[in-house]
Amino acid sequence: MNFPLDSVSDLPDDAKMALGAALEQMQVRDSLKMYNRLVERCFKECVEDMRSKALSAKEEQCTAKCCEKFMHVTARVGMRFQEFFTQMEQQAAAAAASAGQGK
Repeated sequence: MNFPLDSVSDLPDDAKMALGAALEQMQVRDSLKMYNRLVERCFKECVEDMRSKALSAKEEQCTAKCCEKFMHVTARVGMRFQEFFTQMEQQAAAAAASAGQGK
């Protein structure tokens, strides 16, 4: 089912709250998935053996670099998505404005 974007403001307050809770739950789930991918990727890439309960200096350095790189790439992708959606919103607003002038 598709709803126009402005229909959210027309929803009753309880539906808005339910939608907000669902979105928040999705964000938490996505954050946990990202964290788990980070841990799995960096562990596989950096931890060489399981002889000690502590990481070696080399493993620790590798893990720190891996996490930093992952977070940098994730932030960069997020910025690109934000730029893309901003551009889409501007195009939609321009199209709506030109459609309104054509009437």
